[in-house]
Amino acid sequence: MPFISKATRRSLFFVGSIGRGALALIGLLLLPGCSQNYLTDGVINITTGQEPDAWTVEPAAKSVRVDLVQSTRTNVANVAAPVNEISIGTGGPHNVSASFDATGFDVSGNVVMKGSTVSLDIVGFSEAKVPLFMGRVGGFSRAPGDLVFPHHHPQATILYDKYLLISGGDEAQANFDIYDMLRWVAAPQQKPLPKVPESWAVAGNMLLLIDHAGGTWLDMSTYATSDVAPPNGLDFADLVGGETIGRPGDPQYIVGATRTTDKPTNVVVRVDVDATLHLLKLSTARLGAAAAVVNGQLLVVGGADSGTGAEVSTADGTDFTALPFPADARSGAALVAADATTAVLAGGRDPKTDEISGFRTMDLNCASDCSQIEIADFAFDHPRLFSVREGQLLAVGEQPKTGETHAFTFDTGIGHALNEVPLRVPRAGALAFMSANGQVCVLGGDVLADQKTNAPSVEFFFPSP
Repeated sequence: MPFISKATRRSLFFVGSIGRGALALIGLLLLPGCSQNYLTDGVINITTGQEPDAWTVEPAAKSVRVDLVQSTRTNVANVAAPVNEISIGTGGPHNVSASFDATGFDVSGNVVMKGSTVSLDIVGFSEAKVPLFMGRVGGFSRAPGDLVFPHHHPQATILYDKYLLISGGDEAQANFDIYDMLRWVAAPQQKPLPKVPESWAVAGNMLLLIDHAGGTWLDMSTYATSDVAPPNGLDFADLVGGETIGRPGDPQYIVGATRTTDKPTNVVVRVDVDATLHLLKLSTARLGAAAAVVNGQLLVVGGADSGTGAEVSTADGTDFTALPFPADARSGAALVAADATTAVLAGGRDPKTDEISGFRTMDLNCASDCSQIEIADFAFDHPRLFSVREGQLLAVGEQPKTGETHAFTFDTGIGHALNEVPLRVPRAGALAFMSANGQVCVLGGDVLADQKTNAPSVEFFFPSP
C-alpha cells in the first residue's frame, strides 16, 4: 500500500516532463500482515553531472560511504567506487525529515569526493529512488542539465527547500528557470512570471514579486495571483532592487538599502513564513549597504556617509539598534557571519575614491569606538561571501575590467590564505548563491571565451573537509 509523504502534496506548476506533484520520497507503510519479501530495496542513484572523469581524477575514489543525516549520522551503505547505484534496503525511519550524505575515499582513506541531497520527508526506504550529485572536493563541479534562459547578474531564491528559482538580472525579463535539487535536473521551460521581479521573496508556496508598481503574490502550487496589501507606510518604490536576506523556512528580509542604484532608502520588509509583511525602517537611509543574518538578527553595514556605520535588528525583528561603528559610505560590499560574534566583509567601492576595499572584520561585541579591521586585499566587484566550513569562507567576485567571475577560498584564521578555485566554465556576469542543500552554486553569465553565448550550467562548490 503506497504512502506518500506530506511534501509530495506540495506540487509545483512545472510544465513539461517533470509534471505536477511527486516532490518527495515515496515509500511503503508496513501494515500488519505485509511480508518483507514483497518489498523492493530503495536505492541511491549517484551522478557526477557533467564531470565524466570525477571518479578517475587522481587520487581516484576507491570507496563510498552513505550516511543518513538527522541530528546525528547513521551509516546506511559502504560500497566500492566507482558506483552508479547503491542499495539502502527496505527499512529506514518513518515520518522524519533527513538528508543523505555520500563521501568518496581514495585508497589511503582521504576524502576526495562529496555529495548530499536536500532535506527529504522520509517514510521508509522501500522503493525510494534518491538522486545524489557527487563532485571532487576542493573545487566546482557542473550539475546535470542546463538552464533554459540566459541570466546576467540574476537573483535567485529557494522554494520548498528544494527548488532553485532564477530570474531577474540585467535582462529584466519575466522568464525564469527552476533547478530541481530533489532530482538534480533543470526543469523544462516555464510559463513567464506575471511581472518582472525587481525584488522577490518566498513564504511557503507563495512567491512575492515586487516592482515599482507594487507587489503580487504568485501561488506556485496553482499559479494563481493575488494583490499584495502593503503594510501601512510602505512605498514599494523604496524597496525595489533590494536583496532578499534569510534562509528558507525562516523570516526573509527584503533590504531596500542593499540596492546599488536609485536613491538611498531606509526601508526593510520582513516576510514571515505565513506570508505576512512587516515594515521596518533603518535609522539611516543607505545605498549599496551590505546585509546578512547573524544569530537570527539582520545586520546592515555601510552604504551611507553619515549616521551609524552598522545597525542590527532587535530580537523580535521589529526595529533596529545602532552599533558603535563610524559611518561607512562604501557601496556594494559582501557580508557574512564568520561566527556568533564576528562578521566579515569584502569588496565595496568608496564613492569618493572609487577604490575597492578588501577583506575586513567587525567585532559585534564591541561596545564603543569600534572600527572595521582590514585583513586582506580583494579587488573584485559584485562580491559574495559564504561560510563553507569552520575557519574558511568562499569569496566570489567579478573582475572590474573584464567582468570575469572569480572564486576563492579565504582562511579566516592566521595567515588569511586566499586561494583561487577555477570555475569549470570560465564566465562573466554570473551569480553565486547558497543553494538548498547548503552548497554554494555559481550560475548564469556568459561563457568568457564567447561573451555572446550564455553559460547554462550550474556549478556547485564541494569544500575540502
